[in-house]
Amino acid sequence: MKMRLLGAACAMMAGAAWSGETVTTLSLLREMTDREAVARFPDPSYTSRQFGSYDRDSVAHDQPGWFANDDRSQFLRVETNGVQRECVMLDAQGPGAIVRFWVTVANTDGSGILRIYLDGRKTPEIEGRVLDVLSGGQLCGEPLSSSVSVKTDYLKRGHNLYLPIPYARHCLITYESDKVFKGENFYYNIECRTYEKGTDVETFSLAALRRDGLAVSELRRKLAGCGLGLDGLKTQAVALDGVIGPGEAATYRVEGSRAVRLLAMDLNGGRDSQALRSTILEMTFDGEQTVWVPAGDFFGTGYKLAPYRMWHTQVSGGGLMESAWVMPFKKNCTLTLRNLGTNAVTVSQGVLVTAPWRWTSRSMHFGAGWTELNRVSTRTKSGDHYDVNYVTLEGEGVLVGTGVTLFNTARTWWGEGDEKIFTDGAAFPTHIGTGSEDYYCYAWGNGNFFDHPFVAQPEGVGANSYGLVINLRNRALDAIPFHKRLQFDMEMWHWADTVVNYAPITCWYMKPGGVSNRSAEPALAALPVALTRRDIMPLTLCKEGVIEGEALDVSVDQIG
Repeated sequence: MKMRLLGAACAMMAGAAWSGETVTTLSLLREMTDREAVARFPDPSYTSRQFGSYDRDSVAHDQPGWFANDDRSQFLRVETNGVQRECVMLDAQGPGAIVRFWVTVANTDGSGILRIYLDGRKTPEIEGRVLDVLSGGQLCGEPLSSSVSVKTDYLKRGHNLYLPIPYARHCLITYESDKVFKGENFYYNIECRTYEKGTDVETFSLAALRRDGLAVSELRRKLAGCGLGLDGLKTQAVALDGVIGPGEAATYRVEGSRAVRLLAMDLNGGRDSQALRSTILEMTFDGEQTVWVPAGDFFGTGYKLAPYRMWHTQVSGGGLMESAWVMPFKKNCTLTLRNLGTNAVTVSQGVLVTAPWRWTSRSMHFGAGWTELNRVSTRTKSGDHYDVNYVTLEGEGVLVGTGVTLFNTARTWWGEGDEKIFTDGAAFPTHIGTGSEDYYCYAWGNGNFFDHPFVAQPEGVGANSYGLVINLRNRALDAIPFHKRLQFDMEMWHWADTVVNYAPITCWYMKPGGVSNRSAEPALAALPVALTRRDIMPLTLCKEGVIEGEALDVSVDQIG
């Protein structure tokens, strides 16, 4: 009887974070692992904000310091608590929840103390060495508590906590380390939700975490398994296999109120780089085309077969690419595979799987957009850094994923650039970061492979040398909702004054009628992909990373 009651209670809590019931750590974890949740506009409503150690000289785009790079050991303030000097990282009024916590360090042994105070209490609910709390398993295990890459020295990794920490009234997070005043480099980004007033939230406690330990462990295993989420669904499948000639397209249509639950295919066995870039995925839901992306970029492998596994997408060593993004539609869906290349593309193991969907006022269409800054300078004509617009969205929706496929042409780090995310008319970014690698949850420009349910670096050869880089980040609890507008920019901040290919992809959900500034770019997708440095750079070079001779005629005005 006790087991039956526990099962019933868990079933009731499964929808808590979006049905108006009490928000708890367990309900948030169930939301994280419910693939359908992100396709419905959040209920209860919340806003998203990031607290971080970004350089405080970054004040406004039209003022000096917008691209300032001293993104370390910057805090809200320093408080004295008895004999302790505690640096305040986050101070947020509730109801709310911490949904992603990232840290990396330098010039220290990682022994600084992290404290999390909840609802105004003087005693921290969570206290311990910072890396032990985030990635060392003090609170829970993988993949909710994780560091990447495991091939990297532990102190040089990105340390990530995905265990949600809800609070009813207030959250204060501090860091104590004498070294932070003596040269320690401490970098952090903390993303939190703030729920609408009146939302019922059960404040996190270690006792409740122990109480729900079995359910949390089951959810951890589910997340780590990265399954496709088809169990128990009444599915219908459309085969996509066939040959698509140069300049040709194949179109498939599904009728009814349904949702795409699996999209999979192999293009020329994964061995044809140009096919991965020049085969385009176009998707139209209820008459609105919301997806136009090269297939390789959509599945997260860019234009090189790079096996990895994440919660939403995965690629096998044999060339099979799979997506488990849930894509609802009220009346119909159209999928078109378009070959912009000069050679035929053979589609094998291709399938479009759908299942019934009950369309409501909270349902949203899935969208994805792509562009490439092809042979673009890493500096403006005046020698400055600049912002690259990933996407601008108009309407009501949620940002759920970003990635970049980049070919680096210099033997130095390409990604000092910070993300800058503006929501609903904010004059200053609601999310401003500390570097591209930090946004993608690793650290120190390291090129080692890693994959995780929500972040991955399937290819990192070009991190600090010539070659390709693929970085991916998808969002669950840290999805960013907006009611009118969202703008996602990333700084182009390369250590070298050089020329690169830089192709970002963005994924979102929006209610019908939403508009994206990303549309079809067939001329860019048809360009030959860069396989070597010479495919991008002029042949005449002087010292590393500096172009000698005629500059390439690329205007930053063409980037947005």
